[in-house]
Amino acid sequence: MNANIQNIQKQFTQPGTNDALKIISLGSFGEVTQNMFVYEFAPQGNFSKSQIIIVDCGVGFPEEDEFGVDLQIPDTTYLEDKKDRIQAIIITHGHEDHIGAIRFVLPILGQNIPIYAPKLATAFIQERLIEAGQKARINTYDRSSIIKLDNFYIKPVAVNHSIPDTFHLSIKTSLGVFYHGSDFKFDFFPIDGKHADYEAISRIGNDENVVCLLSDCLGSDHEGFSPSEASIAQNFEYEIKTGKGRVFVTSISSNILRWKQAIEYGKRNGRKVVVVGFSVDKAIKIAQELGYIKLNKEDIVPIERIKNFRDNQLIFLVAGFAGQPTSALSKIVMGKHRIKISKGDKVIFSSPDYIPGTTSGIYKMIDNLAKMGAEVTYGKDEAIHVSGHGYQKDHALLISLLRPKYILPIGGNYRHIKAYQLMCQQLGRSDDQFILPEPDEVVTFRHNRFDTNSKISLRKVLIDGFGIGDVGATVLRDRRTLAEDGMFSVVLLVDTAQGKLIKEPVLLSRGFVFAKENQELLNLLKSEIMEKFREYVGKPMNVEFVRQKIQGHLEESIFKHTGRQPMILPLLIEV
Repeated sequence: MNANIQNIQKQFTQPGTNDALKIISLGSFGEVTQNMFVYEFAPQGNFSKSQIIIVDCGVGFPEEDEFGVDLQIPDTTYLEDKKDRIQAIIITHGHEDHIGAIRFVLPILGQNIPIYAPKLATAFIQERLIEAGQKARINTYDRSSIIKLDNFYIKPVAVNHSIPDTFHLSIKTSLGVFYHGSDFKFDFFPIDGKHADYEAISRIGNDENVVCLLSDCLGSDHEGFSPSEASIAQNFEYEIKTGKGRVFVTSISSNILRWKQAIEYGKRNGRKVVVVGFSVDKAIKIAQELGYIKLNKEDIVPIERIKNFRDNQLIFLVAGFAGQPTSALSKIVMGKHRIKISKGDKVIFSSPDYIPGTTSGIYKMIDNLAKMGAEVTYGKDEAIHVSGHGYQKDHALLISLLRPKYILPIGGNYRHIKAYQLMCQQLGRSDDQFILPEPDEVVTFRHNRFDTNSKISLRKVLIDGFGIGDVGATVLRDRRTLAEDGMFSVVLLVDTAQGKLIKEPVLLSRGFVFAKENQELLNLLKSEIMEKFREYVGKPMNVEFVRQKIQGHLEESIFKHTGRQPMILPLLIEV
């Protein structure tokens, strides 16, 4: 170690008896996605003069009942009066649940906050910022980098995951080292030949005071080691090789390792590559530029030329494994794409089915493809996808190498956290070494102790096509009502001076009842509306009062006759 690095580290080895550090999850503890962690260091325990780094800045994905919602992002309210204290955003890898919120968060917190990211994540972030018309200060780091930020001394540590250039972060402060172990596995036979930096992890455990390990726990409910990416190679190629007609492969757009395999196996079996979907096209082009994928022009067939090739000469790499409505695969299934699914096609889902908010969409897509006559291959049983997350032995190895005083599981749901806790007990760890905060709790470390005595307010920040945070509880409730029970609208032309109807009410039903088959019910409702109008009208006529009374009566009457509660919209037009 050179003298400069030794001098820099000295300030971080002095015991800060009054210093303090808060760790906050703005996406909430106990969640798999929307990763965004705040490390807030307070010299002498004075949080009015704190310094902050942020680790990751990712999106979450809407659940089925969040109608019309595109994404969910972490709630940055806690940081909005501390913007001038944010020293950097440090990214661990290029998956959307770790980088996808940057384009939404930077305009809130400040475009000048430095971002540190690995090479592939840097390229993905830059591409998304260009699409959003934004710029940022991005610094690319690698295995040899050191990030020095006042009271934080950060060493990236290379690990394996389902995407190249994935890192953990050794974050040193005067209190000791906080090891941020985001998504990882230990792949002893990586298909890109790049192993985790076991030596660096061991050195941190031997030479440093590791106060706390924050560890990905998503795979902790599985025994053994997480299978190598190389373990699926034979089955994955077999599925491509045995396709009698066209072969379609879909996966997470940023899963560069999977696209690399699909391209190599397709080419080896005499197939040309057809890239379908904006996100996959961008990801593969970036991977080509950075040298992760080798793909020559003669290997690629544009969509408009696929008719010039036999079906068994083509392999399609398709975006939209989770059934996103605007994705290429969804458009193909709905018949809104120039590519059509035919009997004899094979569709391979080499993708996870456990990401919150995506499971239902994946299996609906698989069902629809099967109904269309395609042969669909999916799931772990088919051995065409392996998890990018460590299993119990991966975690046990990391803990054994680091020897942390405390352990704080992240990146998993409660069932994963409990499985991780049980594993820690089997390793001889006591429960008082295991930190299990509530979603909105703040974990505060001081010299030789920690507490979870404080909380922050966290709200759901939902994004649809029109803006950030515009989709509140009322909007979601209305969208849910429209989706489940439909809408019933009444149009009344009224003479307000005379207090009478000019003509009979016009009834409009959308998603509630089919008019031709329910004419008796509609006639009944029309009669009731006219009767209630006469009952509530007065001179001078109070239009809003009459509208509210008619709406209230219709809500009761419709529920009585049908058991349904559509959205009811009476419209009184004054003539």
